[in-house]
Amino acid sequence: MVFGNTGDNSGTGVCFTRDPSSGEKIFYGDYLTNAQGEDVVAGIRTPVRLAELQKIMPKAYAQLEKVRVKLEGHYKDMQDMEFTIEEGKLYMLQTRTGKRTPSAAFKIAMDMANEKLINKEEAVLSYQAGRYRPSLLPGDRFQGGQENAQQQNRRAWH
Repeated sequence: MVFGNTGDNSGTGVCFTRDPSSGEKIFYGDYLTNAQGEDVVAGIRTPVRLAELQKIMPKAYAQLEKVRVKLEGHYKDMQDMEFTIEEGKLYMLQTRTGKRTPSAAFKIAMDMANEKLINKEEAVLSYQAGRYRPSLLPGDRFQGGQENAQQQNRRAWH
């Protein structure tokens, strides 16, 4: 068992390998010092952005950054990760494919194909597998119905 509530050199957090709202390739998440996992989502205390962890515990943050790259490369998809730091040592608790908005899904698929993490066919399949209907979503980049969305989708790859 690992404990994140053993003092100021410990804590817990949740993070995504990319922003689940926008799809941007930024390390996105929250962290709580001297806390257990459920404390992050319970709303009892206000977590800090993951970027603050870099200032508080630079070694643990650097390790987490390496894990981020490794897991996304292995699973070839955005990951939602949970971690605990006990006395300065990083422990990964779990990872899973991260949920995302339809527009983020499109951006992530395109970016991962451009980064050569996946090929174009895998990108199209990953987006279609999510059954996203971008033409029905307000604020999404697609306008003008499903046919127009499909045309824009094709143009994005050429």
